[in-house]
Amino acid sequence: MLENRNQEAICRRLQESMEKFGLDAMIITSPEAIFYCTGFASQFLYLSNQIGLTAAIVPKEGKITLICNEFEKQAAVSSCRDIHIVTYPVWIYIEDYAKEDEEDKPAQPDLNRTFRMAAEVVLSKYKNPKVGVESEVISHTKWDFLQSVFPGENLTDCSGALVEARMIKTPWEIQVLRKAAEISEVAMYKTARECVPGMTEADIMMLFKNNCQNQSEDVMCALQAHTIGADFAPAVVPRHNRIKLGDIVRLDGGPMYCGYGADLARTFAVGNKTEKKREEIYASLWKGVECARKLLGPGVPMNVVFQEIQNTIKAEIKGYKRGHHGHSIGCNRFTEEAPFIGGAETRTFQPGMVFCLEMPYYSSKNHSYNIEDTFLITEDGCEFFTHPNESLYLQ
Repeated sequence: MLENRNQEAICRRLQESMEKFGLDAMIITSPEAIFYCTGFASQFLYLSNQIGLTAAIVPKEGKITLICNEFEKQAAVSSCRDIHIVTYPVWIYIEDYAKEDEEDKPAQPDLNRTFRMAAEVVLSKYKNPKVGVESEVISHTKWDFLQSVFPGENLTDCSGALVEARMIKTPWEIQVLRKAAEISEVAMYKTARECVPGMTEADIMMLFKNNCQNQSEDVMCALQAHTIGADFAPAVVPRHNRIKLGDIVRLDGGPMYCGYGADLARTFAVGNKTEKKREEIYASLWKGVECARKLLGPGVPMNVVFQEIQNTIKAEIKGYKRGHHGHSIGCNRFTEEAPFIGGAETRTFQPGMVFCLEMPYYSSKNHSYNIEDTFLITEDGCEFFTHPNESLYLQ
């Protein structure tokens, strides 16, 4: 699937956004943003999150440059198209690159080295450039170094430009996100039907992970934020408390597929039987879903959709209040990306945007719920990739 990724289309999205923000170059350092810009997911960087192991330089014209260590060069070359790749040595012995007169290898990478290399790449292309960086993910010392190379207002944050580029998806990204959502939905309904009293949260997490991974060899892992019964906060390390008949189970998350995430939620009553109050809560949240579906389409302000959903659910559930009712989705590992369907978001929905719409409710007394689905904004409306259950009872 990755071989069908269109690097030129991604590069064009980035450079159009850079022009809008007045940037000559961007130095990209976060794992997911590097993957978005180049098609290369650095295992070193994804697993360690040590900013400086890998970087991407996006110029305002021409090809993007990837800086990675020489051990990962082979993976980068086989994964990427239409980019420049430059490398630096690491502590690992690689027979393919070995030289008798090679300098002593470092015990660990110099995390400042890629910043120096990135600065050299930018300065080889432009004099006195305006450079964007992901200021929230780099350390103070690295900012200081870049500020010494690109002084004053020549160095700026590029998070807005990245959001602008990433929120409209390419056809390949839409295809990947559609498939990821479909895999997640199949896994959720299968897991829900396999769930019986006496199982634990750990059992459910194992079921869901296997039900995702069994569908495709391109599933990398699965994000799981599931909750059962009175436990409304998800746990990274699964708990072993047991599910009872009538408990509410909220399955939330999805697989990482070809580097892109899925974020769905399905809520159901164990044994297809529960208290009337819980049925009523779900029915109230469902009214929020119906409200949103009537509004979604190109040109509609996100804050308008948010407020209408809030008004609809508040009329049913006293005191109900949330900060957002959905988010863009792409290659972020946590799945939630800007922009959000929130009260302060004045952007309008545009064709090519892929979003998740969600209606959560959390309670230790009444248990926890979410109805979450993925949709694409089209030229004349929207297309939902997934299909939620209208009640807590699965057919």
